[in-house]
Amino acid sequence: MKLKHILLSLFLLIGLFSFGQNKVEGVVYDKKTNEKLPYVNMIWLNSDEGTSTNDEGFFSLKYKKKYSRLVISYIGYIGDTIQVDNPTSDLKIFISQNPKILNKVTITERKQASYLSKISTEHKEIISSEGLKHLACCNLGESFETTASVDVGYSDAVSGSKQIQLLGLTGVYSQLLLENMPFLRGLSAPFGLGYVPGSWMQSISISKGVANVLHGYETITGQINVEYERPKDNDPFFLNLYLNSELKGELNAKANIKINDKLYTGLLVHASYFGSEIDHLGSLNGENHDGFMDYPKQNTINIANRWQYEGTKVESQNLINYLHEERLGGQVGFKKDLKGDTNIYGLGGMVDRLHFFSKTGVALGHSASIGTQITGTYFRNEQFFGLNNYLGQEGDLYANIIFANETKNAHQYNLGVSARYTKINEDYQARGNGTFFNTQNKDIKNNFIKEEIVPGVFGQFSFIYGKIFTATAGLRYDYNSFYNRHLITPRLHFRWEIVKNLILRGAAGRGFRSANIIADNFGILASSRQIIIKDNKFLNMEEAYNGGLNLMKTFETSDNRVFSIALDYYHTRFINQIVMDLDQDARKAVFSNLDGKSYSNSFQIDINLEPIQRFTINLAGRYNDVKATYDGKLMEKPYVSKLKALLVLSYKTKYDKWMFDLTTQLNGSQRIPLNIGEKQGYSKPYFFMLGQITRKFKSFDIYVGCENITNYVQKEPIIGADKPFSNNFDASVVYAPVMGRLFYAGFRWSIK
Repeated sequence: MKLKHILLSLFLLIGLFSFGQNKVEGVVYDKKTNEKLPYVNMIWLNSDEGTSTNDEGFFSLKYKKKYSRLVISYIGYIGDTIQVDNPTSDLKIFISQNPKILNKVTITERKQASYLSKISTEHKEIISSEGLKHLACCNLGESFETTASVDVGYSDAVSGSKQIQLLGLTGVYSQLLLENMPFLRGLSAPFGLGYVPGSWMQSISISKGVANVLHGYETITGQINVEYERPKDNDPFFLNLYLNSELKGELNAKANIKINDKLYTGLLVHASYFGSEIDHLGSLNGENHDGFMDYPKQNTINIANRWQYEGTKVESQNLINYLHEERLGGQVGFKKDLKGDTNIYGLGGMVDRLHFFSKTGVALGHSASIGTQITGTYFRNEQFFGLNNYLGQEGDLYANIIFANETKNAHQYNLGVSARYTKINEDYQARGNGTFFNTQNKDIKNNFIKEEIVPGVFGQFSFIYGKIFTATAGLRYDYNSFYNRHLITPRLHFRWEIVKNLILRGAAGRGFRSANIIADNFGILASSRQIIIKDNKFLNMEEAYNGGLNLMKTFETSDNRVFSIALDYYHTRFINQIVMDLDQDARKAVFSNLDGKSYSNSFQIDINLEPIQRFTINLAGRYNDVKATYDGKLMEKPYVSKLKALLVLSYKTKYDKWMFDLTTQLNGSQRIPLNIGEKQGYSKPYFFMLGQITRKFKSFDIYVGCENITNYVQKEPIIGADKPFSNNFDASVVYAPVMGRLFYAGFRWSIK
């Protein structure tokens, strides 16, 4: 994307809020100590228009001539009212402590970076907007470094695509939602984690195990729900600039406008550019590099417009989002016009993604409501790897209607109907190594060309016994036209507070999904392996059962510090799974329906401590036992870390002026499948560390950090780098970081 387009987008954002700077701005101080006071409440006399000071004691309030007296109130201090006759940007207000109240004031509602929900029926880990600031968080894929529940890694060593794992299984078995509506699914999976800019997000919710029945049958191992910031609740303007030591730059900007008392709109812009040809990894002919770019050159533009309406009985949220991305990688010196040249190996492509959602809720009487959800996606992904070409196209439209109500005993129930239309075409032609593979081959094309019409009905009932016990039972029925299957999906959840602050949760249910074998395993395209559908058979729907328990205990000290410990265990068992067998032949990837067992056992412990005020310690340990049947043999699933340990240290100074964060991960060994290199068997465990320091000022933050502090990288991420067009080339054997130590710095600026 040309620089002028990026600058134009920024200028448009600035123009949206450049008017209306008629404000009263200033700082509130303690009259005796001259300390800046956070969270002081202030409101125009005889109005409902007000604000509160931020962590630095700063406030900003729109000035109106009809108001002239500003009322200030703060716990432990004497209230005051001051005269304000004109707009100003440097107002200083001093208030005095109330001698009749204890001098010590404790602020108890400091936002946590991440926490386990105590009230949810499902086992949920929440990463808040505060937690997202503790990392660079350039996108969703970089937001899970401080949790042991989700693993993120590169799918190969050349394309830059990332994939996640939950409960030891790839992210395709987890449902990714945007504000409780299907979002990243189908062909979006390979690069989708990069489609969600970090600064757009308000929170991330991670639920393990099956979810409720309201959003379809696809959840098997968990659900990740992203909440974007809403225009009503956020600043008029925000800007985030990021640059790392490899000269990758990013710009994120947001502008929000209040149209009237009920209608608000926001514009979000993300732009990134990386144009360096960096080659630090591997070795070739005795040199300390392999001739391949460590990361592809890339440029992205991502724009969204959001509208929010809040009436007395009607609320509505609407968003439209367009993304365009281009990538170019391979051997150093490769240019786009050299595509197809057998003297130099290149890869690249272009992605276009258009997504929208609209959801409306209407209150009906005292407790009833009806909600509608409509979401749609058009996705086109054109890629090439050497002489092999891939074109994936997807159109998806989903609608959901939910009726919610309470019984006379205050139990709750939901009833609803849904419909989905999905059309997918994966067109892949492999011409290298003397072989030819074409997804349009009449014997196998039904595995790559799909048109699914899925109507469904569902209902769930929640039995609520005060705060002590809640049980939710749900059932849905769907018919999938492509597979000609009637799908019955039962789900059960419960939450029991055994004694105060000791909570037991459980979940069990069934899930289904339609596999897309190339998109689900995109990294395999960065190799010379032949793709083979065993016996040219039709690949059936995947089906699995999942069940698990979570026990959580919290402790609170007299000064409001919170400690918690949580234990959980989840078991997943597949009835059918599309298995990719890499162990039959080092030069083949054989796909088939499951013939035998496939299961996952996942154990985890999380401990959260706050030994002193503002210093938190998060400890976690996880064990995964994941096996599947490959060619008649029950074997460990490749590229799954059995053991993982996590230590997250965070410290904030008073009023959060400084924030210090250090994360250390211990990643256990992984089984490496049969390959043409010498790296097979099991990888070695390794440590991965990252840290960040943030300094907050009146209206902006500055942060610096380092990823992969120990500089641990896979020594030979590309096998056969000297002969990339031979059948001895494989860049998909990735079991450790493929990017070395990386420094970065950034700047966040908000106009209140």
